[in-house]
Parts: sequence; C-alpha cells; structure tokens
Amino acid sequence: MKKHIFYFILSFITAQISFAADISEYAVIKGTISIPESKAKEVTLYNAEEGKPAVAATAKINSLGEFGFMMPVAAAGFYYVDYGQQKGRGQLIRLYLEPKLDITLLINKDNYVLSGKNTGQNALVQKANEIYNEFAPFARLGGDQTYVDFYPWLDKGVAKANEFSKTIKTKDAAFNKLLKLAVATDVEELTYTFFRLPRTVHPEKDVRPEIIKTWETDKKFTDPDLLKVANGVSLMSNYFFYVSVNGAATPKRLDLTEAITHITDPALKDAFLRDAVANSRMKIEEYEKIAPVIKPFMVSEASKAFILEYEKVLHKNVGQKGLDFTYKDINDKPVSFSDFKGKFVYIDLWATWCGPCKAEIPHMKKIEEDYHGKNIVFVSLSLDKAKDAQKWKDFVTKEQLKGIQLMADKDFGSDVAKNYDVHSIPRFLLFDTKGNIINADALRPSNPELRVQLDKLLKG
Repeated sequence: MKKHIFYFILSFITAQISFAADISEYAVIKGTISIPESKAKEVTLYNAEEGKPAVAATAKINSLGEFGFMMPVAAAGFYYVDYGQQKGRGQLIRLYLEPKLDITLLINKDNYVLSGKNTGQNALVQKANEIYNEFAPFARLGGDQTYVDFYPWLDKGVAKANEFSKTIKTKDAAFNKLLKLAVATDVEELTYTFFRLPRTVHPEKDVRPEIIKTWETDKKFTDPDLLKVANGVSLMSNYFFYVSVNGAATPKRLDLTEAITHITDPALKDAFLRDAVANSRMKIEEYEKIAPVIKPFMVSEASKAFILEYEKVLHKNVGQKGLDFTYKDINDKPVSFSDFKGKFVYIDLWATWCGPCKAEIPHMKKIEEDYHGKNIVFVSLSLDKAKDAQKWKDFVTKEQLKGIQLMADKDFGSDVAKNYDVHSIPRFLLFDTKGNIINADALRPSNPELRVQLDKLLKG
C-alpha cells in the first residue's frame, strides 16, 4: 500500500512541474495497463491545443503497470491518454476533464474499463471513443482494408455515429456541442485519411460513397471549437487533400490560397495555414510566391514565431559555396563541380532504381534540349551503388540521356549526399555562376515554374 501511495505522489509531482502553482482545482486520473506484452514505460497525457495534440503531462509506469496524474483543470476539455498506442491509431482513450473528477482506468489492449468516485461525462465520451475505434482500422498505415471493405461499411458506420450524437443530451450544453463536434470530426477525419493511405486495390475514381459528397460544402470550416479537438487541424488537412486529388480531372498539389476560401473563422485559417506550410515541403520559389497571400491570415503569436523560424531554415543555404565534388562520367573521366564555374548549374540527384526519378527524365531531356547553348549546365548525378556502375552506364546509353552524366562514389554515403542532407530522391540543386547555392532543394524539371526561374536567371 505504501508503495502505491509513494508512486502516485511521485507521479503527481512530475505532472505538476509545468503548471502554475495557484490553480486549486484538479482532476485525478489513476490507471493500470493490463496488457501482458506491453513494454510501455510511461504514459503521456495530451490536451487539444489549437486543433492538435499537445503534451500536458507525463507519468512513469511502475512494475505493476500503474500510473497516475493529478491535473489542474482551468477549463473543461478533452484530454488523451497515450501509452504508445496512438501512433498506430490504436484504441482512443479520450477523457473530458473537469475539476474534482476522480477517474480510474483499467486499460486492456482493445478497450478500457472506466470507474472512479466521480467520472463526470466520461461514460458518454467512452461511447464516442468506441465509434472512433470502429473507424480507425480503415485509417491505419499498413492495414489491409481496401475500398471493398470500407465502402459498404461506411454508411452503417456514419449512421451509427449520427444516432449516437442524437443521444448526447446532458445538462451541460457546452459539453454536448463539443462531443457532437468531436464525433463528427472523428468520422470525417478518419474517412479522409483512408484516401491518403497507399492501397493494393483501387476503385474507379468516380466510384465513391455518396455520403462523402454530402460533406463537401463551399464554407466548410466555420466553428472555432474545432481547435478544441486534437484532430481538428488534421481534419482540415485531410479534407483539402481529398478534394484536391478527387475533385479535378487530374490530381493537383493543394492550393493553399484556394483552401482558405473555404475556412471562414480566422483562428481556423491561422492554425490550418501554419500546419500546411510546415508540412508542405515547398521550395523557396513556391513559398515566396504564396507568402504575400497567406501571411495576412497568420497573425497569431504562434504563427509569427513559426514564420520567422521557417523562413530562416528555408534560406539557410542560399548564397553559400557549393561543394566542389569530383565524380566520373560513363567514360570514367573525372568531372568536377568547379569545371562549371561561370555557368549556372542544375543538378539532378537520381538512381536507376528510383521510379519518381525516372518519371522526371523526359522532362529533364526536354529542358536540356530547350536550353542547349545557353549559360547553364545540366548535370545528372547518380546515387546508384558502386556495384551497379555498369547498370547505370547501360541505362544512360540505352535511354540516350543528355547533359553531364556522373555517378557518385558511395551512393547516399557520398559527400554530395551528406553535404546537402539528401535522404530521398529525386532531389535537385541549383547554383549561380559563382558556384554558390541558389536552392539546395530546387524545383523539378516537370514543374513549369522552373523554366520561369531559369529564364529570369539567364536574363540577369
């Protein structure tokens, strides 16, 4: 008994470090993880912060599988218990915390038992969590569910969620509204995630459940309470990805300027844009083109700080001297980066085994042809393994590749890959006539904006 008391006090102290000392009302969460094969050593308690999960506290798990939190709750809201299961979209353990709650959880692999002196509204929240758990397998990376499984099931799943939402009629109107929003968010966010994941079986593009079409509206996101659920921003991101891929004749990259016209609430626009830019992998040229349009909507202190750091990282290599490498061509003649001084240099890092790289080859050929004789050199630098040197040479000859064809000496361990932090290909580099970096993650040959940029550079 003393061991248990000591352990819980230790957890309590750990949980309080990041909170103000003058908050007097708390919610207590005690739990036991009853999963024999579990190797979890700590539990993280997240809350929803601007539509995304944010760490509220952590607690160690003792040898008996026990953990505990004593949380100050300034405002009632959703919290999420994670012992490692959330990464793979395992069971959702979401709680609605208010002051004076005393909750006990017995966590099994696929469900949890809720008890305690005062569990508040959490029996109802648990039912919402169970609906989430029914949708989650279809949105799990590496899962084997296909549209053959998902499409027939979806109508039933949505109907069940809607019927449950009708039963949310407590005396707390704010809670009712938020839980209904959470259920609707879960259903849509998980459904759109299904369409983002790689599948082995694919339907015809126009064969999609009718229910999804009813979710598409011109002014889609209007309620700032969406930022009070941890998957609020994810819903917006997944929705716009789905629309961009499925709403046009050919898939297109998400247009942020178009997306924000479907968001009416300023706080939602701010949070969505911050997340979208952070995950967009935009090139410098793309960001500079869109920045004047989106910055006026990114007005929160969090967004201002984010923009400052983002732009600093985006431009960190610009103007620096390029690596003076030397690699051999298909005739085993050494060619150095310094050989191209006085010319602009565009480098394609690729490999014969890389499908996306080979998809760029026709565009690379065309751009080399169109800019032949101008003050720019096109270099294709293979990151194939040394043992595949002959395979590379044969490929270059068979495909009649133009420009300067070189092969690095140690594939991804080569100096050029390490210097430019290259972990995936294709990757493109652009340098000025002095050999300084213009962009260490340049536009692809298939992007029409590359020609616009090159023309501008060559005109001086």
